[in-house]
Amino acid sequence: MILASLIVLLAGLASGVVSMVGGIDQLERGGARVKYLNLPTFAAAATVFGIVAYPIAKYTALSIAATLAIAGAAAAGAAALMVGVIAGWAVPSAAKVVKDERYALQGQFARVTNTIGDQGGEIEYVIDEAPHRVRARSVEGGAIEVGTEVVIERIESATAYVERWSKIARELELPA
Repeated sequence: MILASLIVLLAGLASGVVSMVGGIDQLERGGARVKYLNLPTFAAAATVFGIVAYPIAKYTALSIAATLAIAGAAAAGAAALMVGVIAGWAVPSAAKVVKDERYALQGQFARVTNTIGDQGGEIEYVIDEAPHRVRARSVEGGAIEVGTEVVIERIESATAYVERWSKIARELELPA
């Protein structure tokens, strides 16, 4: 029982880390309604189960059934608490977030197809194998030659504001 409680505890902690890093993808959460039996709920229940079951199994003479009942009740309470956190805080907070469409393509790679100068130019980027062309201006205001790889910073009034990939790579210390 000691080993089982440690395994459940580690599974809960790992699931908690995965859910914090990855979040709950809005496209995979199951439609308009939030599913409360999800990875964060499992992580909370498994972690609390392991935290409660381990000392009971190690330091008491209770039976496995009693240990499972106590740890299971604690896990159910943790799961209920997590559902309350999701329903009372996470979902309402996420509903208030307004997506700024100007930044929907931020970070998208593109290639200059018509030299970008003072009057602007044109870039082409590909999404799902479909090419898209849009007017473009340089974020810094300088000229950018045809064929240069750029990164979209934002799109305003059907004009993409771009920056040279080589400059960004230098700032990130990556090979261009």
